[in-house]
Amino acid sequence: MTPADTSPPTLATLEQVLRERWGFSAFRPSQVPVVLSGASGGNTLAILPTGGGKSICYQIPGLVRGGVCLVISPLVALMADQVQGLRKRGITADALTAGMRKEEAERILDNARFGPGGFLFVAPERLSQPHFQAACKAMDVRTIAVDEAHCVSQWGHAFRADYLHLGQLRSLHPRAGWIALTATATEKVAGDIERLLGMANPSRIRVGMRRPNLAFSVRNVPDRHAAVVDWGHQTQGSSILYVRTRREAESMAAMLQAHGFSAAPYHAGMTRSDRDHHQSQWIAGSLRILACTTAFGMGIDKADVRHIAHAHIPESPEGYIQEAGRAGRDGQPAEAVLFVDAPALEDAVRHVSRQWPDPETIRGVLQSLSNQLALAQGALMESPQEVWVAPLARKTGCSLQQARKSLDLMERAGWLECHPVFQAIEMKWLQDPESLRENPPDVGAEGRMLHALLARHGREKRPNWRLDSAAVFAELGCSEKSGLQHLKRLAELSLIAAALPSERVAVQFTSARPAVKSARLPAAILEDRIQDTEQRWDFMQGYLHTEGCRAQFLESLFDSETAPPCGICDRCLPPSPPTEVEIAAWIGERISFVELQRLVPVSYREDVRNVLEKWRAQGSVTWKDGTVFKVKQPT
Repeated sequence: MTPADTSPPTLATLEQVLRERWGFSAFRPSQVPVVLSGASGGNTLAILPTGGGKSICYQIPGLVRGGVCLVISPLVALMADQVQGLRKRGITADALTAGMRKEEAERILDNARFGPGGFLFVAPERLSQPHFQAACKAMDVRTIAVDEAHCVSQWGHAFRADYLHLGQLRSLHPRAGWIALTATATEKVAGDIERLLGMANPSRIRVGMRRPNLAFSVRNVPDRHAAVVDWGHQTQGSSILYVRTRREAESMAAMLQAHGFSAAPYHAGMTRSDRDHHQSQWIAGSLRILACTTAFGMGIDKADVRHIAHAHIPESPEGYIQEAGRAGRDGQPAEAVLFVDAPALEDAVRHVSRQWPDPETIRGVLQSLSNQLALAQGALMESPQEVWVAPLARKTGCSLQQARKSLDLMERAGWLECHPVFQAIEMKWLQDPESLRENPPDVGAEGRMLHALLARHGREKRPNWRLDSAAVFAELGCSEKSGLQHLKRLAELSLIAAALPSERVAVQFTSARPAVKSARLPAAILEDRIQDTEQRWDFMQGYLHTEGCRAQFLESLFDSETAPPCGICDRCLPPSPPTEVEIAAWIGERISFVELQRLVPVSYREDVRNVLEKWRAQGSVTWKDGTVFKVKQPT
């Protein structure tokens, strides 16, 4: 490895590393300026299309610059895949993830502090931990890579407040080189990323999003569920079906299975083992279609995905482009289709309207927060205090998401500071533990967990108490996932209340607690965000209805220069109407209406129906019980 203070490596040197470690003979043209800039140790913002090989763009600079390459990554599964890939190439790599045992986390931190260097992947919420900050300061960090960098920007489609702590790394490692990577960033978002990451004189490298092999289409259909089944019959090869909710992932997968397709669901509510099993089957090709939420796809290394379909309408064009761009990474023809029916449109409009809380909801959350903290108007807080988010939502009468967003907006306005809560599970008894011990209820598989909780905390005098979950799960011999499921079930039985770290937050008002009735967020905090969300949705509606090239329309969000029409989308290359010879061949001796409908493009079904009516009037065909028959003419 080359020390950071030597001359930047040449392209030939970087290509040698690429050949020796990754087995590729040369970089893609779009990667060359990114790896050269990253290896020089400056500030680099790379905006590359999905499937553009972004991981190479920080891994090779991180390797050749030596020391520790700190990678900020938003998903545990993504971190695990990257760690595994680097280790296969003989490169030191570790990841700090939530739920990890304290001893394992300390071992990883010690390796990063005292070891030979390598890659350390962390989630953004880890950065605000004082213990991590102290350990990080002692590391020889020479490169900092920020994956999915659009999450940094308040104007990004997937903003995450935890990413705001990234700027602290500048003071810890002022000489480190920075590489920020994203697939989708408008000019406004790109500028925001550079400002928030403190990038002085950054090298911004933008590669057009277009893939000449990816054909976009929108299909207006009477029923998207029936259209999905048709899509399954009309397509071949590895496919992804995106849906909005976990329930839809399950129901769509079941529907496809019922029609004989090799399909399975994938969403964050499944166990990790089930998700991994379905993903590995799909990657291996033994499973053709995954019906999934947006929890799937990021960092998945599968180049031969032929078809991406959306059975819902994404509100964000950037999110849609990322998901659609997971098809055809091998350069072979691929398709991204979006199904639109009346319920899908209504659902999207409803979802957009609920993206942000209204001022009344925010004031309600402020009042509920004040009540939970027992904090009077004008009172000061000496230190942060933990609150449970779910009761805030319940008392306000809003969703959990709206309660969280209300807190986030109040923090952005400078009213309060929010700090993540780590490790411990906050709990309380909902029934008298003494009675539960004397007359234990029949709770089935959860009995052992209830017994362990009573043994440890059955005589708690405090209303709320903290559970050492790692110790309890180890005592019971169960995994973290299984242990959390047992706790969730006991909570559903109204025996306990349990708030995971993700369901709690430590808050502190920065000055005197504001008056609820007069509290009003600045326009730049709330109204501008509502307007930004509406503008994104307006863009998506424009995409649905454009008469011009679909790829050209999507590109207009990012690129000021207009590229030529793609020539392969449904606007550039609409399907040809079937000829009467083709229709007769489809019918043969007989065919079901269902099968005939699958063969006919949606836009020409009325034309085919007219042809059939004409033939029936002529006595050439007849139909009965959902089947079209060819009538044999007398000789």
